[in-house]
Amino acid sequence: MAVALALGLTAAPGIAAASSPSPSPSATPLWAMPQTGDLLAAFTRSEYDEQDGTPQQVPSPDQPGAQAVQFTVPGGGQRSEMRPRIPWLHEGDVQYYTYVARLPDAFPTEADTWQLLMQWHQTSDSGSPPIAVEVRNNRLMLATEGSDLQDIGPIAAGDRIDLTLRIAFSRDADQGSIDIWRDGDHVLPGYRPSGGTLVDDGSYMKVGIYRDTSIEETGRLSLEDLRAGPTLASVRSPDSASSRIPADSDPTGAPGGSGSSSSGDTLTWVAGGLLVVVVALAVVSLRRRRTSA
Repeated sequence: MAVALALGLTAAPGIAAASSPSPSPSATPLWAMPQTGDLLAAFTRSEYDEQDGTPQQVPSPDQPGAQAVQFTVPGGGQRSEMRPRIPWLHEGDVQYYTYVARLPDAFPTEADTWQLLMQWHQTSDSGSPPIAVEVRNNRLMLATEGSDLQDIGPIAAGDRIDLTLRIAFSRDADQGSIDIWRDGDHVLPGYRPSGGTLVDDGSYMKVGIYRDTSIEETGRLSLEDLRAGPTLASVRSPDSASSRIPADSDPTGAPGGSGSSSSGDTLTWVAGGLLVVVVALAVVSLRRRRTSA
């Protein structure tokens, strides 16, 4: 009876799961901009978002053989943006992003006014977005509701921008938080805007250029990489500094930003250990029976 039990457990699916665990869904991006093919098809587009400039697909300035999306706004223009096909964000959602773009040598980084590169816009059509990354006064900054600027570091024409963000979305200032890594360094850890990271029922992401019409110079940038996902591991990119971010700097507190994966692995190994004990007891029992016979 003990031998039959041991043989039955040996053939159980748990053994295969323990020896060959399947890839964790937490390491898979929710959305990633393709680098070849039709890049523009990966975005939601509208005449309103492209009122001052139609995004173009161009060769990537930094990645040979890859493509990029180029946004251009002429002097006096305001907007050239697109929306990645990512679900809206709501209360309690936590999402990670990797963003890589190249500014041309003539980008007006010195302008003393707002130039948004990406924003998480509220459901309402009016008001400044609760979260935005912008360029002004030769600095890269995080803006919340159009003000409350947090410095992310210097920026100059011709620079490559390499950011990874973690955003906990909430209208509660104690729950909403923003972490930003720039070039792999944790430059803004656990920032909590006084008004939270949501201003109404939801937010959606937009990328491109949205700026003050008082800027007279042409604004242009090439978006090279953009990813969104549930964990730090899911947005790591081999072409950005996100691949070098230490897992222990992730406020979620687990490798790759996912605690569920490690818990699942632990249960798998515990089950495997118990199986080994059962098999060993069955073998000992069988030997004793043979000895007594």
